[in-house]
Amino acid sequence: MADESELMKELAAAAERCFDTADRLAVYCEMNLGALPHAVDDLISAVVRENHPMPAGLIDGLKEWLANDPIDDNGDFLHRLAERLARVRTK
Repeated sequence: MADESELMKELAAAAERCFDTADRLAVYCEMNLGALPHAVDDLISAVVRENHPMPAGLIDGLKEWLANDPIDDNGDFLHRLAERLARVRTK
């Protein structure tokens, strides 16, 4: 798997068409600040809201990254994110 910042750039590029202004601002600001879990959360929320198909390989890479549990919040945030991630349509 690519490093997480490269994966995030690829995910954002693939999701760009479904972003509104607020999504775009949140995702790219969080990416630039290194808050990748929050950027992923906003990105997946937009993708699910717009039912935007994402490349299967990128979603698999994201699932692999999340499986390593980079988020320390007693699992609540990660659990909610995993539920939304399961609703992402792939192509």
